[in-house]
Amino acid sequence: MSQPFPILLYHRLDRAGLSTSTAPEVFYSHLAALREEGWRTLTCDEFSYYLEADKEPPPRTFLITFDDGYESVHGEALGLLRALDYSAIAFIATALIRHDDALTGDEERDKFMTWDQVRSLQESGVIDCQSHGHLHANFTGQPLSAVREDLDTSVRLLASELRLPASHVRHLAWPWGLSRPEWRAIAQESGLRFQYGVSRQSYRNGMALDAIPRTCFDASPFKNFQRQFWLQTGSIAPLWDVAYPLGRTLRGIARAGRVG
Repeated sequence: MSQPFPILLYHRLDRAGLSTSTAPEVFYSHLAALREEGWRTLTCDEFSYYLEADKEPPPRTFLITFDDGYESVHGEALGLLRALDYSAIAFIATALIRHDDALTGDEERDKFMTWDQVRSLQESGVIDCQSHGHLHANFTGQPLSAVREDLDTSVRLLASELRLPASHVRHLAWPWGLSRPEWRAIAQESGLRFQYGVSRQSYRNGMALDAIPRTCFDASPFKNFQRQFWLQTGSIAPLWDVAYPLGRTLRGIARAGRVG
């Protein structure tokens, strides 16, 4: 079995106490502990290389990702990552990004980045900006044409605003972590070869490139983070890789039985 390659997912770095919030000092504690243990990050381009070459990433490497496009990725995460010499991917829901620095008066809307800030991330060489769709939609029940339009819009806007070719945008984190085979095929046609979901598993060489697992660590106290990271990367990891998907399947069967 190939070695585990953990992919961490966060949304926003603040003290709002929401399920998607992680205090900056807690986020830093997660990463500082990994750095102390000799873990280093891969950049988006480096990870792409190993995926395309069907090669195993080096030992003790991992990936950090952020979803949606919150301002705190620019205001908090960028500086913390620089301090640790770490890199990350920001998956941007393009409809959420503001077009100028003027606040809208909508408290939630104003928590997202401006396009200037997104460009600043990309130009930093620390955080690479990729697709999280356009409208951050749950496509369940929507026609396939809506999936295609949303993804194509996202790729077009990212390429235009970042002033990069569309071929730069090859990574997609599915909104809400939800995808289906027919959606994934459309994403491939839109140039989004590498697609990510949400699952408490590490990526291993040979896994499907349109269903790359990430683990969400939003609002995770340090001990919880440490335990989950160990389950995925420690000596028990091969057992976890069997037990976790089996548990998900059994829970799904139980839920279906209750509904029926």
